[in-house]
This record gives sequence, structure tokens and C-alpha cells, in this order.
Amino acid sequence: MTMSPTPRRTLVAAAPALVACGAVLVTYLSLRDRLPDRLATHIGPDGSADAFDSPGAFLAVIFGVQLGFGALFAYLVHWIRSVPGQQRVLAVIGGGAAVLTGWMVVALLRANAAVGGDAGDVRFSGWQAVVGFAAAAVYGLIGWVLCGKNPAHVEAQPTATATATAPRLGLRDTEVAAWSRLAGSRTLPALGIVLLAVGLVIGVTAGWPSGLTSLVPGGVMVLLSGARVTVDRRGITVTPAVAPWPRLNVPLERITEASARRVDAFRDFGGWGYRARPGASGIVLRSGEAISARLTTGDAFVVTVDDAATAAALLNTLADRRRADGG
Repeated sequence: MTMSPTPRRTLVAAAPALVACGAVLVTYLSLRDRLPDRLATHIGPDGSADAFDSPGAFLAVIFGVQLGFGALFAYLVHWIRSVPGQQRVLAVIGGGAAVLTGWMVVALLRANAAVGGDAGDVRFSGWQAVVGFAAAAVYGLIGWVLCGKNPAHVEAQPTATATATAPRLGLRDTEVAAWSRLAGSRTLPALGIVLLAVGLVIGVTAGWPSGLTSLVPGGVMVLLSGARVTVDRRGITVTPAVAPWPRLNVPLERITEASARRVDAFRDFGGWGYRARPGASGIVLRSGEAISARLTTGDAFVVTVDDAATAAALLNTLADRRRADGG
């Protein structure tokens, strides 16, 4: 029996936040006599200080953010344990972010101590950010190893023959049928709109080339937040709701059996969009009802859409026909 790697991955995600808080506290106590009464707490694009606060308020915010995000990533790593590949990535990202933040805060405290009494004279080298990202990357590599390999996928796979208990739609031999429905997400449009709004603000204040970094992914996210799902003699076809491309098709000859099931987008697949994990892949735009087609490879293809039971029954009927015709 293979032990779950979740406990060690939770530690990889959360431990750096605790270590970073300790490093910040030790640095502050060692430099306390040399720090200004009001610390420079933010550095502008030119490397000079542009925001100030008292040491107590600054430390309270830093500790709250570090411990809060450490707890959040630990919870997410535990929650997403059914998707081990993405769990491993999430653990490394959480730990690396804590390392980066801790490094930057320690460097900022040291920069404050270097100027003595006037925090307005604080200057912060861009190299500190480079070193901080490098430290986060090193921890990411170490954390990746500490997370351990993903457990083998042990889900029992059915045979390549459809079972008689799977639902079917009653059709005469001469009848043809097709099923089509729009599937949408409530989360993706909201995230896309937020990115578009951020891009507009950045574009107006810092220039449109910088704003494109948020405008482009925001626009793509909004456009791809809905899909047209069709079941017919071609199998399952999924296209964006507003465009004929990109098109994803799973032909009938690859489908052994279909059913309707409930899907938790984050817990089962680690998020929204086109998702893949050991033993399953598909288009997951939301949590809830979904078509689950068992493929000849033993894997499952999943599409979240309403009225999935009707679509699954039609798929089984059409697949039976294809096999009976020798297709």
C-alpha cells in the first residue's frame, strides 16, 4: 500500500512561511536600534521609497500575510489531494512565494537600517529582487524533490466492452438523433473581467504594452468561458460558444461507455478549462453535472454540462450502433 504524499507536501507549502516569519523577526530585533521611526515599506519603479509605516504595523501586516497564505496553501494542498500532479505544483508555488516574500522583507529591513534616521533616503537595488526569485527557484527545486513522486494511478479500469446496465436512449434502427447544449462557467468570466479591468488601469497609467499582459489573457478567458457541447454520430464535440475553433472531438469508436456524474472542478481536476490528470481529462468549466465517457484506453473524458444523463444515454446508443455496424 502506497502512503499518501499529502502530509509532506503540506509541509513543503507551509513551512517556508513560518521560517520566513522567524527570519524577519530575528532581522528586526538585530537591527531595531538602527531602524527609522517610520520604515520605508514600499519601493517605487526607480528604486526609491514611496510608502512608509510604523515598524509595528509593517510587521503585523507581513506576519499576517505570510501566515495567512501559508495556511491557505496548506489547506489547498490537502484539499486537492485527489489530483497529485497539480498538488505537487501547488505545494512548490506556495513555498516558493513565501521564500521570495521573506527574502524581500529582510532585504528591505536591512535597507532601512543602512540609512539611519530618514527612511526617505532608502534605496533598493533591483538585484535584491533577482536574488529573491533565484532563492525561490532553488527552494522550488528542493521542494519538488521533497514532495516525492506522484502515487501510481490505481483506479480499476473497465474492459473495452460497454455494459448492458449503462443508460441508453431508445432509437429505432432508422432514426438519427443529436444532442447539443451550451455549457458555461460563472468563475472564468469573472476572472476574465477582473484581468481586463486591471489591464485597462495598467494601460492608462503605465502604457498599453504593459496593459496587454492582463488584457490578452483576460480577453481569452472571457471568450473561452462558454462551450457548445454536441453529441451525435461523430461522438462528443466541444467548441467555444462564440467561435467554431478550437474544436475538440472524441469519436464514437474511442468510447466504450458513457454516464453522468458529479464533478468538483478544483478538487477533482485542480481548476477550470481543459484539464488532465492521471486517468482522466476533459473540459471542466464548473463544478456539477458532467458527461463521463470511458475510452478504449481505460481513461475517462469528462465534460461539465447540464442534462448530462441524456447525452450519456445517446452516446451509449450511438456507440452500440457503431460497434454493431462494425465501425
